[in-house]
Amino acid sequence: MRSKTQDSSFAGKPLRFWYGVIVAFCFILYGNTVWNEYGLDDNLVTNHNVLVAKGVSGLYEIFTTNYVVDEKFQLDYRPLTKASFALEYALFKWNPHISHFINIALYALSCVLLLQVMLAVFGFENFRWILIGTFLYAAHPIHTEVVASLKNREEIFVLLFTLLATQQFLKFTDKTKYTYLVFGLLLFLLALLSKISALPFVASIPLLLFYSQQRKSVKSIWRNTAIAGVALVVLSGVYYTVVISSLPGFARPYEYVETPIPYLNNVSDKFGIAFLSLWWYIKLLFIPYPLSYYYGISYVPILPATSLLPIVSLLIHVGIFMAALFYWTRQRVLSVLLLFYLVQIAMYSNLVLPLAGVVAERALFFSSVSFTFLLAYVIMHLLKYKKSTSYEWLIRLQLSLTASIALAVVLICYSTLTIVRNFDWKDTITLYKADIGHLQNSAKANFMIAKEVRRLYRNDKALTKESLDLQSAEAAKYYRQAISAYPQYAQAMEALGTIYLTERSNMSEAIPLFEQAYGLDSTLWRSAFNLGRYYQMQKQPETALLWYNRALIAKPGYLRALIEAAKLNYSTGNKARALALNDTILQHYPTSFVPYYNFGMYYMLEGDTTKAVKHFEEDIARGEPEKFPYSFLMRHYLQLRDTMNAVRVRNTAATNQRKQQHQPSDVVDE
Repeated sequence: MRSKTQDSSFAGKPLRFWYGVIVAFCFILYGNTVWNEYGLDDNLVTNHNVLVAKGVSGLYEIFTTNYVVDEKFQLDYRPLTKASFALEYALFKWNPHISHFINIALYALSCVLLLQVMLAVFGFENFRWILIGTFLYAAHPIHTEVVASLKNREEIFVLLFTLLATQQFLKFTDKTKYTYLVFGLLLFLLALLSKISALPFVASIPLLLFYSQQRKSVKSIWRNTAIAGVALVVLSGVYYTVVISSLPGFARPYEYVETPIPYLNNVSDKFGIAFLSLWWYIKLLFIPYPLSYYYGISYVPILPATSLLPIVSLLIHVGIFMAALFYWTRQRVLSVLLLFYLVQIAMYSNLVLPLAGVVAERALFFSSVSFTFLLAYVIMHLLKYKKSTSYEWLIRLQLSLTASIALAVVLICYSTLTIVRNFDWKDTITLYKADIGHLQNSAKANFMIAKEVRRLYRNDKALTKESLDLQSAEAAKYYRQAISAYPQYAQAMEALGTIYLTERSNMSEAIPLFEQAYGLDSTLWRSAFNLGRYYQMQKQPETALLWYNRALIAKPGYLRALIEAAKLNYSTGNKARALALNDTILQHYPTSFVPYYNFGMYYMLEGDTTKAVKHFEEDIARGEPEKFPYSFLMRHYLQLRDTMNAVRVRNTAATNQRKQQHQPSDVVDE
């Protein structure tokens, strides 16, 4: 029998040599991402994220709050990645290039750990195909979304900590020392703190432990594996019980364009889209091209379960399960890898939970372990041949040459696609424009690129009229494509209407879009407000007030709607309602100058100078930018020959003008 040292060599090189090669290979594959900037969704964990910018002092808040807090939802609990960027910020400030370098280093370390764990599970006698599987895994282009995207460092952390935990659990099952069990649980806790995608490993890790113990013919095969499995279940249950009970919320509502599953009443359609998403994953594993920053409807169509592709997908996955059962007593390596795939992909199948985008490349970050190692296993078995007295040796030689060529071709293709894809991740707009050519049917993808195009030109201080026309036309084109992909896309209609109103001054195109958008979704307060402004300018106060009230129903306490509604009520003789609205402004915005300005105007028009002066004084004390209150007060004090107060008001006006404060604009935008 060969020694462990002999078994852990390939082409005459020791194991530590291959560790170095794997690390170098990962940096060759992803080294070009170091020059990338912040990209898609990186603002969630870095790129001037408010909590991350606090550095070390923000760690407590990071670990005691949700991953994302929005007006509509509180999303998940993933503190570890955000904490890592907070520590980065404390050392390097905002530096995307260092962050990308760290991502590559973490990925390379994960690939080395993957090799170690697979050797520990499947044995050093299988070193060759395990090493090849590791290289195939490192090179697979489906991982570019995780490695090239800083936000997805959370997935790398999950893989890293679950592999480290598995090593400890393997030691526990071998030696029955509970210290290893504790270390394993602590490392798995770090994986849970990274992302909920660690949960499938609660089943995957015991599967690997069982195979490792069975391969070694350990007598306590069931007992130690069961202890580790139960400990993982208990830890996960306690963890999420504590997290859910400690946070104000733990879920998010999904838009229809993200995933239609929560909105579907037809069970056949729900299963159809779930099995279709599983088909997409199989396709992306075998043919990882083209890759996309977003999938969603209608790029992934809604098909009933009785349609061809969902049926084919169901048969494939039933076949995978049956093959796993078949090989359990014949070729258990294959069985374990097939079961590992099914366990990992189940969470992203849309059968357990709906997935934003329906399909996501990051969902294959763990499942692709099975695919790449199965591919390596099959290729290496084709490489094996023995010389015989017949021509069988020649056939086997031909097979081995074919397999070697196939392996080289696959590895070269994977590596090339990965390196090229990394350039697309340079920044958000580069990624969007690289993919949008094949995403015309994705409603959300078109909405995302339109929004980014508009954000960029609106923040461009050197923007010319010609450039504005070209870029606003481009944004409008993508919004129209989004609506074409999903004709009920109210948000896209509202955004397109805003472009017509603000950038293109085309009211006749904007108003029908706002009306249609609000008709589809009465929560769109921007549309309601802009319609109110339109009818106010058209001298239709009753209609304008109707729309302002709708805006306030959709967004109670919305300042601009309160201001305009108060003005309209006063101008139409409803003084009581105007005063009530100003009181409402004061309640919601106690430091605002707006209600005091309005009160001052009302009392001035009524001839109550004393009350007008009182409210205008409060107004300018809060930074009123308009000149009129200052002029009114100065005239008032000069008439009273109160030079000291007149000078004070003039100086206050000069100070407030330097602050360059501005009133809210008439049009509601982003």
